[in-house]
Amino acid sequence: MIASPQKTRISLFFQQLTVCLLWLGCISATHAQVTITGVEQPTLDNVLAFLRLDDEPCDAPDWRIRRLFVSAENEIREALEVVGYYNVVIEQRLERNEECWLASFDITLGRPVVLRTVSIKIDTEGDRDPVLDSIVAECGLQPGDTLQHAKHDACRRGIRRAAENRGYFGAEFTERRIDVFPNDYAADITLHFRTGPRYVFGKVTFEQDVLDPELVRRFVAVTPGEPYDAQRVRRMQRRIIGSAFFDQVVFSRNPRGEPHFDVPITIELTPGKRYQYSAGIGFATDIGPQLRFGVLDRRTNVYGHQVEFETNLSNVISDIGVAYRIPLDRPKDWFTIDTEYKVEDNDSFSSDLFTTGVQRVHELENDWMRTVFLDLRLEEYRAGTIDEDRSRLLTPGVSFAFVEEDFPPRPLEGHRTTVQTRGAYDGLVSDTSFLQAYVNTKWVFGLWSGGRLLTRAEVGATLIDRLRTLPASVRYFAGGDVSVRGYAYNSLGPTDPLGAVVGGENLLVGSVEIDQLIADDWALAAFIDSGNAYDDYADFDPATGVGVGIRWFSPLGPIRFDVAVPLEEGAPDDYRIHITLGPDL
Repeated sequence: MIASPQKTRISLFFQQLTVCLLWLGCISATHAQVTITGVEQPTLDNVLAFLRLDDEPCDAPDWRIRRLFVSAENEIREALEVVGYYNVVIEQRLERNEECWLASFDITLGRPVVLRTVSIKIDTEGDRDPVLDSIVAECGLQPGDTLQHAKHDACRRGIRRAAENRGYFGAEFTERRIDVFPNDYAADITLHFRTGPRYVFGKVTFEQDVLDPELVRRFVAVTPGEPYDAQRVRRMQRRIIGSAFFDQVVFSRNPRGEPHFDVPITIELTPGKRYQYSAGIGFATDIGPQLRFGVLDRRTNVYGHQVEFETNLSNVISDIGVAYRIPLDRPKDWFTIDTEYKVEDNDSFSSDLFTTGVQRVHELENDWMRTVFLDLRLEEYRAGTIDEDRSRLLTPGVSFAFVEEDFPPRPLEGHRTTVQTRGAYDGLVSDTSFLQAYVNTKWVFGLWSGGRLLTRAEVGATLIDRLRTLPASVRYFAGGDVSVRGYAYNSLGPTDPLGAVVGGENLLVGSVEIDQLIADDWALAAFIDSGNAYDDYADFDPATGVGVGIRWFSPLGPIRFDVAVPLEEGAPDDYRIHITLGPDL
């Protein structure tokens, strides 16, 4: 039987009406007032969490309210014992008026129970484990402290979790007690833990049919027979995920007891799509609107070679580049051959730059990334009003980079640092000689709740006989969204006789910024930037900008809207607006 359209509409009407009535009923079912005196936050919050009476609506049956009122005293005592108060006096009263019922509890806490003895022992049946010792120290359970059951539970869980992460899979508590003596206002804590033997890494097996097995084995950062450490396993997992070869990485560990005491690991790898496309539209006041498109061939062959094409288009900077990457012996080690054509035209210089070169990327033991490179640079440029030339440079160099952050996209602790040196020698393909060093670092520090301090420094230095022989793209300029705000992009630096900025041999820029959350994804910021490019330190004349901004931590990443005012007399602008999109580190 098929319902008619009219009946269907009537049925839908009554369904919607029922939902509305239920919704209105929920609104009208207000909760009565529970008044608790004698305790403060966070103890009050803990009491309310235990008190079932606090959740009852005004129209609850009288028998239910009275039953919950009778059990309320025990619930309050239980809540207070958790935070160390075992000798409390509770006066309670229940009333009901025409509209609802009212319950009040007046609590006298009395003296808290304090820790008399704390006995925490870790028996490793051999050499002490410094990691477990540090966990015990972090428990913070000391004689004389008020008894806090939550701290005891956190300590117990921390010890067990750390033991498992360290490979003590047979570990157990031989004693685990809290002895409370309310009349003496004292408590004794006993946590005795026996680890048993520490397991070792067993065989690591991969399940995949995409890449050459020898290539996949380079991700194995452990050796069978080494002491098990879950942190090393997680690091290995992150490296495989970050390789871009696979979409899913599933680790299975299978601890085996006596007589093996080892942990074989099986890693199931699910390949991702071979081609990865990226496209986007962006905007920054330095370069204006920007279009971006890229294609990454993640697996050109079974040996993991990759080819990437990327292009960026804007009014100020446009480039197109191709890179061919060959994986080496370690997970983040690559040999890269790349070629790029870049056109830049800003208020200080214009440049047509063709670059081709090779790079050797290597991850160091301290998580820094080292890149040794050799580039051939062919450039036509104009700087200022009278400096125009062609340049050919063969530039070997080395750079080091490090990034560490806690909670992107708004980290509270972390830093990003890049250090680079490069140079060229006249007559060895190059038409000039120079040596250049550059450092860029940014640090983030958490302050009070919702507050952060962000600091940034940029330093560059060049050794060269005559600056005019150095192409524009290798000179130093200051000013712009990520330099000195309040000034236009690359508008700061030494000038030619006609007053046009031509760039300098050296660079020094610093910034201090504070931002404060005002909503879940919004923050207000205040900042000061100062610095400049220069030739001789005696001529260093820092330009300074101050301002305020709004931060939106969007799904696409942080978006910054800043208004900056230059402090120097005669500055080109009274103020400038800066809009940027990208991570803090």
